[in-house]
Amino acid sequence: MRSIVSIRRPSASMIVALVALFAALGGTGYAAATLSGRSIQKRSIPANRIVNDALGGGQINESKLGPVPVAQQALTAQTAASATEAGHATSADSATSAQDSQKLQGRDATRFLANSVRVVLNQTGPVPDSTGVGISVSCNADEKAIGGGAAWLISGDAVTELNAPITGSSPLPAGAGTDTMTGWQAHGRNLTGVNRILRVYAICVPRTA
Repeated sequence: MRSIVSIRRPSASMIVALVALFAALGGTGYAAATLSGRSIQKRSIPANRIVNDALGGGQINESKLGPVPVAQQALTAQTAASATEAGHATSADSATSAQDSQKLQGRDATRFLANSVRVVLNQTGPVPDSTGVGISVSCNADEKAIGGGAAWLISGDAVTELNAPITGSSPLPAGAGTDTMTGWQAHGRNLTGVNRILRVYAICVPRTA
């Protein structure tokens, strides 16, 4: 005897559920296929949704990134080094200025009269009465004379009376056509009746003074 299997027609609620399921599945596939950056709201994706180390230079504007801590330390060290160099330069400039302040027209302080005047002397032996004599004294080769003089002397350094005249007293020139003095010269005559000594002196300073 043949058995008859009856197929029940789906109910209306079942049909609605199936339609909804297919629509949901199809909508998800459509959304996945058509989703773009314009469809995403700005600043709506949190950082924890991005795979670690997935972003590179092509996705990140490096110019908008702040310095990392090590780079900041390097900048600080560079600034400190620059400040130190500037301090050294300032100290060097100050030292140079201090040295320059001790000079005048580029000359060292030892080149000026107050620090370098030297008096040189020369004298004759005893000059008999009624005798004339001449004598001179010279500065060093790197010096010049700026003055000088002469005098007759008796025992010790006592200057004689007027009857022992100095007949000439003048600078020694370096040579013809020059006004540089290299020393001093003097001439005199002893008319005192006793032996006398004629002393001459020159005031010497450096040639650059």
